[in-house]
Amino acid sequence: MTTVESNPAFRDLYAFFRGQIVPLSEARVNVMTHALHYGTGVFEGIRGNWNEEQGVINIFRLREHYDRLLRGCRLLMLDIPYTADDLCEITVDLVERNRHQQDIYIRPLAYKSAEMVANLKLQDLASDFTLITVPFGNYLGSDTLRCCTSSWRRVDDPMIPARLKICGIYVNSILAKTEATLAGYDEAIILNHDGHVCEGSGENLFLVSDGKLHTSSLEDNVLPGITRETVIQLAQSELGLDVVERTIDRSELYLADEIFLTGTAAHLTPVIELDHRPIADGKSGPISTQLQKMYFDIVVGRNPKYQHWCTAASPRLVTV
Repeated sequence: MTTVESNPAFRDLYAFFRGQIVPLSEARVNVMTHALHYGTGVFEGIRGNWNEEQGVINIFRLREHYDRLLRGCRLLMLDIPYTADDLCEITVDLVERNRHQQDIYIRPLAYKSAEMVANLKLQDLASDFTLITVPFGNYLGSDTLRCCTSSWRRVDDPMIPARLKICGIYVNSILAKTEATLAGYDEAIILNHDGHVCEGSGENLFLVSDGKLHTSSLEDNVLPGITRETVIQLAQSELGLDVVERTIDRSELYLADEIFLTGTAAHLTPVIELDHRPIADGKSGPISTQLQKMYFDIVVGRNPKYQHWCTAASPRLVTV
């Protein structure tokens, strides 16, 4: 069994837990914690990208991630005593204390911390916030993706809102991802209950057709991804592309000129095959390639025009 203590990558890291910085190995919850049993929490996934020349980690669109987390807190009645500014400051401090000199994944979690089961009411349950940072490489394991259409369907907003990163909803994504990888694919494409294209297990989806960029509308139960919004801006302002947010049929994917997935963990990754069918010529297309390169330069901090999207954290030696 892999534990924090047995994994050299985690052994010397710190976490923010119960209002203070503690060794990661000490950031533990009781087995009666409400969120453990019922998924009553919201989280974010935030990328920190190491820039060797600058000697800093550039955290991408940090404030926007915390604005979304706090919206999730309102929905689940998670009363945490931190503003978005507080959370940004806590994050930069922890990243620097952990002295990372590589790409990292930053995971904030607000959750119902009450040690209580057999209670399905959100009100009057204590809440807390915790934060970890860990080394992180290629999330999808490949620079181009072979995907399948999942037999699992995305949950609808009247069930659990897909517009927020609610812990319990991700069982839906895990089932789809597991099905795809057990079948030998890299990723799953999930449809909604109407049979229209939704997203990947943890990524938004774009397709290129007739020189336009298309992506599923938020009304089709997709996450309003921060990387999604970034790519829409770049496609419009830098490449002059028309971007259409609309309902997309499954058959359109097979006929697309290009498909790619976007997400904090996934960055921007082209899909070259879906359900054993090559997408166009089975290679990364020109628009995907241009946007991918542009996006990587921005998140690493190499594009001054978009430096305002990056929050720099400098590794340092800190005594806790």
